[in-house]
Amino acid sequence: MINRLGTAQSAGVTRHWGPFAVVTLAAIAALTALTTQAGARQARQAAEATAPREAGEPIMAIVSIKSQQVTFYDADGWIFRAPVSTGTTGRETPAGVFAVIEKDKDHHSTMYDDAWMPNMQRITWNGIALHGGPLPGYAASHGCVRMPYDFAEKLFDRTWIGMRVIISPIDAAPVEFTHPALFVPNAQAVAAAPARA
Repeated sequence: MINRLGTAQSAGVTRHWGPFAVVTLAAIAALTALTTQAGARQARQAAEATAPREAGEPIMAIVSIKSQQVTFYDADGWIFRAPVSTGTTGRETPAGVFAVIEKDKDHHSTMYDDAWMPNMQRITWNGIALHGGPLPGYAASHGCVRMPYDFAEKLFDRTWIGMRVIISPIDAAPVEFTHPALFVPNAQAVAAAPARA
């Protein structure tokens, strides 16, 4: 054990370390902590994935700020996952329930020096969007949700105006629920819907 004066004590033996030894030990401890944090951050970084089934129409996307991942869902479960880069400290990506309100295949930012934001899907009118961008493995954007370039391109034509985008500070997934106070769909009306369409 090292006390405040740089003295090591163990089994009744006391050793005096000079300031250089204490600084070196502190530097090694700091580097070890940084390496461990970086390794943990990279281990948490999700890989791109596609569900092992035919994907239906996406009905929502959930962005996890904690794990820096986006997951798209259809009516039967998750269909696509990819790593993301959300907002940095001071420019955090807002948590909440949003919807895609505008789409632009070749968007350029009016706020950040004409920055290219390919396959942009806006979720707020004050500048928050999902789009293709560089992914350093941690939160690094000005508030947008950056996705891998190819992934953003693949999803652009599959999503639609009004699709829900949920941004959560923690990992989240949809769950099925029922309650007696909720509306119950009329079976006859549901069955007749395709004929009316």
